[in-house]
Amino acid sequence: MNEIIKDFSNARQVSFDAVITGWLGAGGLGSFYPDIGFSKPVPDTVKARYDQFVSYGDLFLRFIPHCDWFEVRFDATWFSKVRLIDESSWKHESSGGERLLAKRTDLTTLPQEHLDRINQLRLRKNLGDLLDRKAVLFGHSPSDEWSILDGNHRLLALACQHLIDKCPLDEFSIFVGFSFGPCRWHGDPVVWQERPERTAGERRYVLKTW
Repeated sequence: MNEIIKDFSNARQVSFDAVITGWLGAGGLGSFYPDIGFSKPVPDTVKARYDQFVSYGDLFLRFIPHCDWFEVRFDATWFSKVRLIDESSWKHESSGGERLLAKRTDLTTLPQEHLDRINQLRLRKNLGDLLDRKAVLFGHSPSDEWSILDGNHRLLALACQHLIDKCPLDEFSIFVGFSFGPCRWHGDPVVWQERPERTAGERRYVLKTW
């Protein structure tokens, strides 16, 4: 993935543990805090962080292939490059399946739970503080569109702040995972392959990632 380093001079490759640490620090997998400024303690060891991460979203993670992970400085042009997660609660027939942040700032098609959260975030100053090394994207290459794995509310609120409310964009870094394998949350078709049984009558499946 030398292409990411070439295309984004401020990019640096990071470990999956770095991504997990940021993910957990933001609350983990789309969590909702009554207090937006809430910060959750993160476990001290790699194993403890991974175990907690898996406990938050084991099924969610099964639809994500192995990735090369990078930390990249967010750019305002990305509002026309980054898409909402491909998940039913973020879709509405009136949006025509559109997922690009720049084209989803009309929030009237969102379910009330999403709308309330985004409006709450939209009022916050320095929203970048809640995104810096705490939001996660996925893509197949630097030149393609990327999907949000975690941070949909925060990034859509930021798009509304910047594109509609004309607020200046805070500086922050974001994690991006790249893989040639399919990702359910990116909108790719996925296939489950049956694996040999370990005990009599057991049915086992693994996600086909290549």
